[in-house]
Amino acid sequence: MRVRLLHTAEVSPGHVRGAFSGLAPPLVPGEVSTFLPLLSSCYDRSRAQHDAPCVLLAVPEPEPGWMNLLLVGVDLFVPALTYVFGLSHVGGRRGVLSLARLAPPEEGPLSEEVLLRRLRVEVAHELGHAAGLVHCAVGDCAMHRSLWPESIDLKNPEFCASCREAVLRAGG
Repeated sequence: MRVRLLHTAEVSPGHVRGAFSGLAPPLVPGEVSTFLPLLSSCYDRSRAQHDAPCVLLAVPEPEPGWMNLLLVGVDLFVPALTYVFGLSHVGGRRGVLSLARLAPPEEGPLSEEVLLRRLRVEVAHELGHAAGLVHCAVGDCAMHRSLWPESIDLKNPEFCASCREAVLRAGG
């Protein structure tokens, strides 16, 4: 399945390139474009965060054979959680991913290499959900659940064999 990476203006070109580098097979890099719609209507003042389901609704429906992933720099939440790294419609071929919590200030200075690796893992994770996958029990699979940034470091930026097969079936 081909991937269209949309990004907001605050996401650096290096992070956009990094999100697409080493894309987990069987996903195929397609297009990159700037996302122009404003997300201000999704901002929750009381939480000082953006509502992830609201942002996800702004991501355009992809054409057959494609998935759309929006990369943002704003902090995302869902009502039941303090924050989320991203959100996807399971099987809906679209998702949103935030850089905001991949390098939290309380973790101290983070190398660009670690940040880009976390980004690639979470890109695979959100695209896996968009392809129809749920969380995986295999600890180092990109589809394993991550609740904090350091737990992303325990995963590979690729799918386990079972998840890879599921993504192949979803794309065919």
